[in-house]
Amino acid sequence: MMAPSLEVALVVEDVLSLYVMEKVLSHTKRGYVVVRRINECGVDKIRLSIAKYRNASRTLAHVVLVDLDKAPCASHLREHWGVVTIPQAMLFRVAVREVEAWVMADQSGFSRFVGVPQNKVAHAPEALDDPKQALINLVRHSRNRRLVAELVPEQGTSMSKGPLYNERLGQFVREKWDVAAAMQAAPSLSRTVNRLQLFLK
Repeated sequence: MMAPSLEVALVVEDVLSLYVMEKVLSHTKRGYVVVRRINECGVDKIRLSIAKYRNASRTLAHVVLVDLDKAPCASHLREHWGVVTIPQAMLFRVAVREVEAWVMADQSGFSRFVGVPQNKVAHAPEALDDPKQALINLVRHSRNRRLVAELVPEQGTSMSKGPLYNERLGQFVREKWDVAAAMQAAPSLSRTVNRLQLFLK
């Protein structure tokens, strides 16, 4: 007998986080079904809406993912946001320091995707001050000129990433990213997966 599906709303701050969390939810094999995808396009918008999501979780379970960014630790961020205590049907997770660290934590898969030696990929990506910039700098050394043009911003522009950054990284996440391997090098990802295994039980 198949287990019933677990319907959730997924709240994230950018497109890449959406791809990553959908893959993580699928990895749990618990039958999660994302019925609402909410990309707030910025962490501040999630913070300002957190009370709304807390209330909404009474009728539909909510999974919220934010980046730690420059906050000292996840506990400090939770306290600052007022989410130390939340409803049982709400899961609030923090990627250390950015979701890009989780993507690079699959060192073998990511090195093949970029086309650089595996030893060039950070062994502890969550310890990086700016995982997104580290990822872009890694891609700069790729021999795949098309990938460089898609992910790396052109010199002299104010853009922080290339024109197809989310699309190409999203493709990697959906098709090649190994969640189990990434969990070994990204403790906050491992904790998130473990919590998702118990959420709504």
